Amino acid sequence: MRKKLIGFILLSLVLVMAAGCSGSNSGTNASQSNEPQSSAASKEKRTVTFATIAGYYTDGLKEAAQEYTKLNPETEVVIDVIKDNDTYQANFKAKMAAGGKDAPDIVHINLIGETSSADAIDKGWLLKLNDYVNQPNPYSGDKTVFEGIDPEYHQNTYSRDGDVAYLPFDLVGTGFYYNKDIFAKLGISEPETWEELLAACKQLQDAGYIPITMPFGFESTITQAFLDWSAKSLYPELLIQPGDARYDEKIHKLNTSIAYSADNGNFDFGASYDPEKQLLALKNKQYDMQGAAQRKIWTVMKELSAYYQPGYATMQDPDVYQLFIAQKAAIYWNGSWQVGTLLDDMKKLGDKSFGWGTFKFPEFAEADPLFPGKPRGILVPGHLLGIADKKDPEQESRTKDFMMYLYSPEVAQRVFETTLEAGQFVQGPSLVLGVKLPDEVNAYLTGFKVDGSMGYAIANAVPSSDTNQAKQSAQLKYYEGKLSLEEFLAEQDKILNRDMDIYIKAQQYDLDPKTNP
Repeated sequence: MRKKLIGFILLSLVLVMAAGCSGSNSGTNASQSNEPQSSAASKEKRTVTFATIAGYYTDGLKEAAQEYTKLNPETEVVIDVIKDNDTYQANFKAKMAAGGKDAPDIVHINLIGETSSADAIDKGWLLKLNDYVNQPNPYSGDKTVFEGIDPEYHQNTYSRDGDVAYLPFDLVGTGFYYNKDIFAKLGISEPETWEELLAACKQLQDAGYIPITMPFGFESTITQAFLDWSAKSLYPELLIQPGDARYDEKIHKLNTSIAYSADNGNFDFGASYDPEKQLLALKNKQYDMQGAAQRKIWTVMKELSAYYQPGYATMQDPDVYQLFIAQKAAIYWNGSWQVGTLLDDMKKLGDKSFGWGTFKFPEFAEADPLFPGKPRGILVPGHLLGIADKKDPEQESRTKDFMMYLYSPEVAQRVFETTLEAGQFVQGPSLVLGVKLPDEVNAYLTGFKVDGSMGYAIANAVPSSDTNQAKQSAQLKYYEGKLSLEEFLAEQDKILNRDMDIYIKAQQYDLDPKTNP
């Protein structure tokens, strides 16, 4: 989910170690359940396909699929492991365009190429799960599906139209990993401010180390955190509110009680934004993408870029990781999904292993009114599992049954355990109540515990587009000194406005939140 996480909408959260005290000790034992997989009498053999990305819970999911198939011989569950995000998206789109019969049944909705879950439902790509989440789960003692998932995250499963589009499986965050041994050798303390981080990078570079390494494009998770920090006071003005055409009291009532507070990182938890208000905020420069806050953000980013690994724009993700593992790079900006892999690799390295830790997104040494309160990071649901709409009730019934099985605490617990044993990616804490991660894993998640999770009301006002390449090109030119700060911001603003005009036309918005689009 790494690159598609970048720029994907999601939620305002705190790190919750989902640990329901009764989930795994009551109700039906999932591995021994004889509950029927569907209400249909059909004994026809069918296949349910779950498409995932290589390394992400792969062994755990395969084990769960095999156990489920033993319990339900009429349904074979297949885990289709796809090598990367781009292939995943292209595969799904092509198969849905061909009618959907051969498309995977269970998909990560943040990988299918639609920023908005409402748009994916409207296209007929995804099923609405509105009724499903309130059905009893026979693998969890007949608790409803929603009752088995951390309730703090139910609100975030809704599309802008009030439909449940997916089930969240876990949390995922981003943060700074660092080599404790190198830091200790050079007498560097864990940075708490941007000034300290930049000074540490200079000291590391002078000592012959690559100060900081990260996958190309992944720094957008840093710039989006800065953007949220500087724009969050504006968010309450962008909410769907009574009197707006999109307002539905059942879905959006929470918005009426949301008020900005610089000291509360979760003031906008569960917020639902009006897409036309978001666009207007940029069109009318309520948030100015060439303003003082943006100038400070990109000044800091240019300073930081001087310490990136050589070949930043062309280096493949595995090579970036190897720089950190080989102790050539001292700091590694990436996601919480690397914790399990790092733990496994440290064991494999034996005597060549090193001490490592994580630190939080820094503050500024001196408070700046342009950046009120504390910075918020990214800590959002990672695996967002939706069901493809194949217009086939029997296939839908069987797919939903396997999803219930997967979301039972016993099965989800084993998926996490098997994943860690295999040294594969564990995104972060589980959102299935009753699942607990080992203390060793939780200890390394400290760097992802932030003052609330950032909102995307401004960052995601316009869905990602093919112009991302143009944005990255301008950014690299700025870093290389080929564009001044003013020229770079003007180019970014030009691209943004072009994207907005295209999006507004495609959605047929009149930019009046009081009228139906």
